[in-house]
Amino acid sequence: LTMFMLLLASATFAQNPVTGKVIGGKDKQPVPGATVTVKGSVAATQTDADGAFRINAPEKSTLVITAVGFTTQELTVGKQSNLIATLEETSTSLDEIVVTGYSAQKKKDLTGAVSVVNVDQMNKQPTASIADQMQGQAAGVTILGSGQPGEAPQFRIRGFNTFGNNSPLFVVDGVPTTNIADLNPNDISSLQVLKDAGAASIYGSRASNGVVIITTKKGKGKVKVSYNGYYGIQSPKSGNVFDVLTPQEQGDLKKLAIKNTADRSGTAPNFSDALYGNGATAVLPDYILPVGAMEGSAAVNPDLYNINPNYTSSAEYDAFYRITRANKTGTDWYHEIFKNAPIMSHDVNVAGGSEQGNYLLSFNYFNQQGTLIETYNKRYTVRANTSYNINKHIRFGENLAFSLQDNPRIAILDEGNPVSMAYRQHPIIPVRDIMGNYAGTFGPTGLGQATNPVAARERSINNKGLGSRIFGNVYGEVDLLKHFTFRSSFGGEYYSYNNRSFNYPTYENQENGQTNSYNEGMGNGYNWTWTNTVNYQQDFGDHNVKVVAGTEAFAAGGQDMSASARDYFSFDPNFTNLSTGASVNGAPGSGRYAESLYSLIGRLDYSYKGKYLVGATVRR
Repeated sequence: LTMFMLLLASATFAQNPVTGKVIGGKDKQPVPGATVTVKGSVAATQTDADGAFRINAPEKSTLVITAVGFTTQELTVGKQSNLIATLEETSTSLDEIVVTGYSAQKKKDLTGAVSVVNVDQMNKQPTASIADQMQGQAAGVTILGSGQPGEAPQFRIRGFNTFGNNSPLFVVDGVPTTNIADLNPNDISSLQVLKDAGAASIYGSRASNGVVIITTKKGKGKVKVSYNGYYGIQSPKSGNVFDVLTPQEQGDLKKLAIKNTADRSGTAPNFSDALYGNGATAVLPDYILPVGAMEGSAAVNPDLYNINPNYTSSAEYDAFYRITRANKTGTDWYHEIFKNAPIMSHDVNVAGGSEQGNYLLSFNYFNQQGTLIETYNKRYTVRANTSYNINKHIRFGENLAFSLQDNPRIAILDEGNPVSMAYRQHPIIPVRDIMGNYAGTFGPTGLGQATNPVAARERSINNKGLGSRIFGNVYGEVDLLKHFTFRSSFGGEYYSYNNRSFNYPTYENQENGQTNSYNEGMGNGYNWTWTNTVNYQQDFGDHNVKVVAGTEAFAAGGQDMSASARDYFSFDPNFTNLSTGASVNGAPGSGRYAESLYSLIGRLDYSYKGKYLVGATVRR
């Protein structure tokens, strides 16, 4: 005890009061609010308005000083009692240039809420979707999605504003768009999120859910050829994901339910069950079809087996003789539809530049096989960005991207989606019957009406979702006078798509669709935006004034059509089209749309001594 008290006293007396000051930046100004911590302990304090601090710390201990916008520094406590810590500004300092509405500003001059995403860190995530890469990269930005390959990004900036569309406006190289799903993440140079009305209002009502501003890369320096690629394996969750009972446990549970119901009503339990036997304890059958049959039963005659998966008549369907062996160990339906899947990306770009201009040419191939079987996204992207300086006052350039995509999508939220069916399907049902055709709920009662999710996915193997898109802009800039710059940009997109699918007749389910049908839809559309702005910037002593004024015209249009046919005698994908079906499956549909918008835009930013900021925006 005495020794312990001596050690405690020694430790206590070793705590020395240490004072100091934290300064930072090129001008070595005090840094208020910096956190000073004794490394390896919970002792901590913050600097006051003059950057000063006081903390108790043992001799030879280490002080860790951190502050927003500065690098972390460590100092060793010696015999001196007064320390000076000089912090260096980080690359995310307030002098960082941020692209906002129709201009660029220093971060310290912003009056709205803007998040700057670290693109290099974002691109370390191997995915084709910018939405997936942005997850967790910007405060207040939530990304929602099912994980389906090629899924359109669902951005939520500061929560949900309405029960309808909550997607933000995307602006790529100054051109507004609603689609960035085919944008190659490797082509991105900077990305900012405008989160509040002060930052986004210059874009008008289209920015009610926020704005995501994306700038693509430019070339610089000597000619450089670079390659960036990866290959990986995506793995679904392992184990009993749905926490499903075994077939024996399900049978026992059903028998227990019968007993409990009888006990409550005061009657004798009727344990009779076509699938689990007539006793109080469930006995699993060897076969589901014929219902409840055991091995050696005369009802199980493989010679009578008769199923034609590509049947075309009800009479043929009625003559089927099915034999399905029970899976007594249980079918893991989750892992029957979710498998390990490869993902790869190959990106090559050529870039360079000089005082006269710069250029960048990039090619990207991306292939993601979904962990859900028979889902994938294949994308080819080409980008060409160039800019030229005629002289020091006149500049022009273009940003152009073309993409091809093969991405058959599934309605993941529909009631009959494969994930829902895998959850509902009984584990006693195998994926296939004794002859390799699909098995399902057909036959015995009590197995529900879920469909075979493996069958649903494998029957979609020839479905296609093809799309192409060209997107970009051309622009010119002229320095008119000493403080004025005029910029004109004309950009937009043209896109087309074609979707086709074939619905096979089913035979394995409790409720079967006996009609085959083919569906096809296609469409195309365009939009263009013409923006003309004048930027004015000038300093008057301690006063700085920035003005942006201009006009913007927008127009869009498109058309689509869809049709369906049925009763095909051949299911060969090279044969099935709208003209080879025996009859029309409902009336064809078509539609078209057109819209336009013209706006006057303006913004004023005023600062006094770089500390007091006022901003005003108008758009009408």
